[in-house]
Amino acid sequence: MKEKFGLILFIFFLAVASADAWEPHLAGDAFAPETLLVVNKEKQNFFVFSNRSPLQKEYSWQCTTGQAHGSKLVEGDLKTPEGIYFLERRISQNLPFDLYGELAFTLNYPNPIDRIHNRTGHSIWIHGRGREVVPFDTEGCVAMDMEYMRALEDMVVLSKTPVVIANDITWDPVEIESKNSRKVAKLSQAWAEDWKVRSDSYFDHYHPDLFPRSSGQSFNNFKAHKKRLFNQYSWIDVFIEEPKVLEGPGYWVSYFGQVYKAPGFYSKGIKRLYWKPDDDGEFRIVGEEWRSYPHDYLEQDYLFTRKEEIRSVVSGWRKAWLEADINKYGSFYHEDAVQGDLKGIDSILDHKRDIWGRGSLPAGIDLEKINIAFTDQDFRVDFFQSYASATGYSDYGHKTLIMVPYGDDWLITKESWSEVR
Repeated sequence: MKEKFGLILFIFFLAVASADAWEPHLAGDAFAPETLLVVNKEKQNFFVFSNRSPLQKEYSWQCTTGQAHGSKLVEGDLKTPEGIYFLERRISQNLPFDLYGELAFTLNYPNPIDRIHNRTGHSIWIHGRGREVVPFDTEGCVAMDMEYMRALEDMVVLSKTPVVIANDITWDPVEIESKNSRKVAKLSQAWAEDWKVRSDSYFDHYHPDLFPRSSGQSFNNFKAHKKRLFNQYSWIDVFIEEPKVLEGPGYWVSYFGQVYKAPGFYSKGIKRLYWKPDDDGEFRIVGEEWRSYPHDYLEQDYLFTRKEEIRSVVSGWRKAWLEADINKYGSFYHEDAVQGDLKGIDSILDHKRDIWGRGSLPAGIDLEKINIAFTDQDFRVDFFQSYASATGYSDYGHKTLIMVPYGDDWLITKESWSEVR
């Protein structure tokens, strides 16, 4: 079931009886997923919630979890972990029917928070059962009757659908605005922007002590690697969807579709950021996960957004040219831009000053059939251009602008024109 943007859920803490039992309260908020899967270990229930304003409990199914109580700590302890997890892979072949039924979904246990706390174990799944489902009957997985697993399958978007696993839960359909969920969402946007502009502020988003424990590398090595990429690429473009946010036991998770593009490199996928407050109460990234995402809609959203931005820039470039505003006109070009036989911004502007200084000012510039596409190295803008000057000169031809993102701006790196008769 495809997830939509808009009003979504968030989870906040209630006081818990012990550090080993997480008992969140679910309520409406504007920053998390439309569909949320929830496992109540104490009552052995599996819930499907939707946030359709108000929060609604769509389904309640019997499930079974680990034979031992409490949150998972080490491999073989027969406990089901507690926290925020995501369904990663679908498995429907070579499953022992008695234990797994005919369908299973893997979870991303251990997640970065689990690794920070040195929790061990693997192969925590949500799966079916080929026999009667009885309480507390797994080695750590969550199991349900195959009837429920088949219904669940239609709701799952792999790598994106979150699962809340808790000792116990309460919920309320009322909408509660969370300052922390809003803050984490904004921080996620700022993180992406700082990455795009290759700012040192990008590294300030990370917790220098906790992030290495979840990533398996020192913070200095992580920082050095990113800076090498900053220097390697002449530009970087980072696009993210509106972040969704959930609160787990002692941490927050933001996740979103992400497109990363640089000269000769392109990737699209799901990024998850795990946040914890530092000693000053500021949220820092302590872990991150990346999953490739094959669906086309993410690339389509990226292209639509960037095409709208580029159209706006081309409109501004045309306006500055038509008004013979030399400073504004020059702001649309990279310092090393090439325009026909002219190389470098100084040559381009000197040429325009000479033409305009002799009275041949633009009188009309019309652009037709604008087409925007991205290539392996840049973005290409093609259109047909009609030009007329105040001295009576006119021409018509095909123009190509090669553009790239530089920080928050789009700059022309190459401009070519050929006459069309």
